Amino acid sequence: MAFSAKTRQENIEKLKSTPLDLLIIGGGITGAGITVEAGAKGLANGLIEMGDFASGTSSRSTKLIHGGLRYLKQFDVENVAEVSREREIIYKNAAHIVHPTPMILPIYNEQGASFSSFSAEVALKLYDELSDVQEEYKNYFLDKESTLEREPALKKEDLLQAGVYLDYTSDDARITTELMKKANEFGSVIANYVKAVDFIFDDQQKVAGVKAQDVLTGEQFDIKADIIMNATGPWSDETREKSEADSEQRMRPTKGVHLVVPEERLHVNGPIYTDSSFSDNRMLFIIPRNGKTYFGTTDTDYTGDINHPTVSQEDIEYLLKAINYRFPEAKLTVTDIEASWAGLRPLIAESGGKNPSAVSRGSSLTESENGLITIAGGKLTDYRKMAEGSLKLISKRLKEKTGKEYPEVDTKVVKLSGGNVPLGSKFDDYVEEQAKKGMETGLSKEEAEKLVRWFGSNASEIFDRANSFTKPANLDLGDALFLIYTLENEMVLTPTDFFDRRTESILFDQHHVLEIKEAVVEFMADYYQWDAATKEKMVVELEETIAEADLSNL
Repeated sequence: MAFSAKTRQENIEKLKSTPLDLLIIGGGITGAGITVEAGAKGLANGLIEMGDFASGTSSRSTKLIHGGLRYLKQFDVENVAEVSREREIIYKNAAHIVHPTPMILPIYNEQGASFSSFSAEVALKLYDELSDVQEEYKNYFLDKESTLEREPALKKEDLLQAGVYLDYTSDDARITTELMKKANEFGSVIANYVKAVDFIFDDQQKVAGVKAQDVLTGEQFDIKADIIMNATGPWSDETREKSEADSEQRMRPTKGVHLVVPEERLHVNGPIYTDSSFSDNRMLFIIPRNGKTYFGTTDTDYTGDINHPTVSQEDIEYLLKAINYRFPEAKLTVTDIEASWAGLRPLIAESGGKNPSAVSRGSSLTESENGLITIAGGKLTDYRKMAEGSLKLISKRLKEKTGKEYPEVDTKVVKLSGGNVPLGSKFDDYVEEQAKKGMETGLSKEEAEKLVRWFGSNASEIFDRANSFTKPANLDLGDALFLIYTLENEMVLTPTDFFDRRTESILFDQHHVLEIKEAVVEFMADYYQWDAATKEKMVVELEETIAEADLSNL
């Protein structure tokens, strides 16, 4: 189903003219989950995002759908149980994005270590029980020798053993995009690059809509809705203040930073979860991905510009020192860093605790006196649960206000767009089989498999498209199909949307970005009929994004 720039313009016209049951402000994972939940239940709902989908927190995580082992350090058993259940639901509904992967937890005899051999065994056993892990993925332990055979780059001194447990690798922006596409199928009225600049109130001074602005054209217009949902993550306080609800600061954002290096500079055979070694209650993830290795995170309180968190010299020094201690032969320096990202976690201030790493990742659903409903906090993994809870309150308020009632729909079984694929190892067989269809169009095996792994069951639509468009002379068929599909079906409006959020190229394949960026800009300029000034603006934005990622702007 088309989800393009044309769809966006049609949706803006609908937002102008058609009152909604629900308007969601915020196009990250939380807002995406809510619009799917609302669409599935039949609510007339819309969603606006001031930038691109997932351009904030939801493209800047560690890119795991994890069960929350770290929360057991805080004795947050209930949280672990809930996110573990949700993790399994996401996996079943988006197996092309979410992949079960063994994670190694090295145990060291070090002062301040988060886990001892005893506590790790207890934690992993409890983790498996809470997560209802299948037998093939149950945790087990390796002795020191076996641990080093598996991960020889690890620090040998003081290593005792390692636990191996189940976690899931994923892509945060990809899940958000697939949710938006599913909501579009349900009839949700969605538009990126539309900002809520002010609120509209009824005679009782209750919120009744927003004054919105098309960021791309500057046009302002009103959107009317019975219920307004604030799902803006780190911007939650700012949005509440804009509605004059109150000025209480409920958010406590913390910044997380990740660095990407070539696989040959830091080779690991699988994801690793380990102490920072600084006795600061922080843990590091080290994860291989597409010929690269990325690691993080820093987890520090953040008081800067929430619109633009950046990687600082201090962040780099911290992570390099930590990684070189844990992998002493790596001897990584800043020159090894190919890409990076910084993101904000929308933590809730009243969760307390002086150390930001100890702040609960729980969510908060609040209702202001003027009727604005705010969902804040939470994690990538429990987006569906947050949406489910939000819709219970929204449905209650709609019934009170309008008398409307909506059917119960169990979104546990709603497949994300592209998610009609088999699970586990059977997905690999599916990829191989579907790729054959792509190869018949002239794609290489590698190109065809990449498209299936990224787009799942939507790949067949892409292969069909190969026979009905003229390939640009300066783009390979795989790149051209990737681009045209995202333009027509994923509301890509800028080259940065494409390279930074619809693909993972800026982070994990920057060399390829440099090879094709001019061709992509030229194709999009022609596709959208940009004038010279617009094209130059797009080029500058892309170059700045690349420079920020590869740290050449430091």
